[in-house]
This record gives sequence, C-alpha cells and structure tokens, in this order.
Amino acid sequence: MGVKEIETKGVGDTTLYTLTDCIYCKTLKQALSNLEIPFKDINVDENEYMGDWIERQLKTESYPVIHFVKRPGEDIYILSHSDLEKLGGVRIFNTIEEALEILLSYYYEI
Repeated sequence: MGVKEIETKGVGDTTLYTLTDCIYCKTLKQALSNLEIPFKDINVDENEYMGDWIERQLKTESYPVIHFVKRPGEDIYILSHSDLEKLGGVRIFNTIEEALEILLSYYYEI
C-alpha cells in the first residue's frame, strides 16, 4: 500500500465494528495501529445488539465496518457492501487498502 507519511495530526473519532475470526478486521486493526490512528473496536460477536443494529441500519452483513465522525452530526460509514451505496454518508470499499485510503482522506482532510 502506498500510504505516504503525514506530518499533521488527524481529526475525528474512528470506531471499527469487527468479528473475532475476521482476517480483514484483523488486517485493518493492525494497519490503523501501525499508522498510530486511534480507534475504538466493537466486536459484534461479543456485542450482538450492536451487530444487529449495524446490519439493520446499513443493510450489510460484511465486516469490518468503519464509523468515522469528524464532528458531531458528521457521520461517515465505510463498508464493503450495502444496499445503501448511493446514500450520503456511506462509502464502499473493495479492499482494506481502499478502506484505509477513504478513512485517511477524512481523518487527515486530504
């Protein structure tokens, strides 16, 4: 992945919704840790209520799901599949690298 080193501090709160045995979830968490981007991890295997809510609201059963909030009321969901692809506030990725690029563009305002 060609993510360049960025000198500025990022802005916003990142929450990941993940599954225990999901290799993509593990890869994303490791990449964010390597980039020193703070995130909250909600394992939906352990918190079924949140998993049900994510799947109902975002019309997806694919993980990981990234929820990014730059400012209160400015929510972006970054996910790999949804029937809501054309709605504002939902971005779709095909690879973990693409998910990181989308998140970094919001986090660093690039």
